[in-house]
Amino acid sequence: MNCLEFRRQVGAEPSSTAATVATHRDECPACARYQAEMQAMDRLLGRAMSVDLRPLRVAEEVPDRGALRAPSSSRRWLAMAASLVAGVLVAATLWVAYPAPTLAEEVIGHAAHEPMSWMAAQPLTPEAVADVLDRSGTRLRAGTVTVTFAKRCLFEGHWVPHLVVQTEAGPVTVFLLGHRSVGAATRIEEGGYSAMVLPAARGSIAVVGRNVTGIDAIARQVLEQVEWEA
Repeated sequence: MNCLEFRRQVGAEPSSTAATVATHRDECPACARYQAEMQAMDRLLGRAMSVDLRPLRVAEEVPDRGALRAPSSSRRWLAMAASLVAGVLVAATLWVAYPAPTLAEEVIGHAAHEPMSWMAAQPLTPEAVADVLDRSGTRLRAGTVTVTFAKRCLFEGHWVPHLVVQTEAGPVTVFLLGHRSVGAATRIEEGGYSAMVLPAARGSIAVVGRNVTGIDAIARQVLEQVEWEA
């Protein structure tokens, strides 16, 4: 199960106890937090839907107009309708206001899902790297970085280059996100991972490291080695 599959299943069933869900959650800090947030949201929605707005009592008698009474069944339906509308309004407000995962959190989750990619140690040939990058309109300056893993991954509905680059601080995962523009650099630390997202000539670049220091400088050095086709 990958991160996208996990989030789809948890989005439909926040308290899912499926073995595949539990395994992925234990391996992916970002998705574990996502499930916790979805469960919290589910509890909030449950409380919102249980709101009971009792209708104002209908006058038993209207002066000078005869005795008008609202049937008890009508009053019960009015109460149910009022509760439902109130619950939906509260739930919708909570849903809109609830923060979505950031791009940096998403790339950490994706990188954490492929731990074996970090283990690759044999440098790839320039041709193998180019085969992955060319289809995305990107390339690396010749002889600048050592790439030990390269493939195209589905991320936010787009196929993007996913690389592992060797640095003095250790291996880092690099995502070239030509489809996703960001206004400013963003950095987060989560569960032993560090992620840095930087604006690029086209879209953005995300660099993720595990227990590495200086992720900011590493990300900027990698960014300088990437060339984007117009």
